[in-house]
Amino acid sequence: HVLCGINAEYMGHLLSVYFFSMADKISVKTPEGNVEVGNSTEIVLTIGEGAGQGPLNVSVKSQLTPKPLEVKDNGNGTMSVVFTPRATGKHEFELTWGNDAIPGSPFVVDATGNVQRDPSKVTVEGVAGGKVNEALTFYVTAQEEAGPGPLQVDASGPAEPEIELQNVSTGKFSVTIKVSKAGSYKIGVYWGDSENPVPGSPFEIKIE
Repeated sequence: HVLCGINAEYMGHLLSVYFFSMADKISVKTPEGNVEVGNSTEIVLTIGEGAGQGPLNVSVKSQLTPKPLEVKDNGNGTMSVVFTPRATGKHEFELTWGNDAIPGSPFVVDATGNVQRDPSKVTVEGVAGGKVNEALTFYVTAQEEAGPGPLQVDASGPAEPEIELQNVSTGKFSVTIKVSKAGSYKIGVYWGDSENPVPGSPFEIKIE
């Protein structure tokens, strides 16, 4: 019985908010301590005199792109990057003003708490039997609505399988399995943990 797991990383991009440009005239205040998944929070930028017109560009690297993610001009010389984390862990915010990185960027915000997962938004394609010592590959696709993973796969049967997981693209994974004995094998596919099997799991295959 073998269990493998893999996470995906998502890059979220926000369009520029246009307001000439000196990034070192901008100061940034991030949330103190950790933020909670599902709670709206903000990063506040103070636009100093002589900073110019920007624009402010925001991108975030995290396991799952925060939603909503928006920029607000507060009308008092400050701007806010408002976001709601959907996954735990580090959220790295790359902030640029015009073509220049704002001093201190990337800014890291850690999110904790309980995440929402929906394994019904995960699909599995290409599960089929095969032959001894030949690699079998199938694909798993998770919509954004599935929430954060990780993808976990286990398999059991007459011999201990070799399992390899790869992140093919955003939300898409390949699963490669190889076994050394013929017989019937069960493959469990889960989103997050073993309490969240995806539709159709466990899958049964025959190896000749």
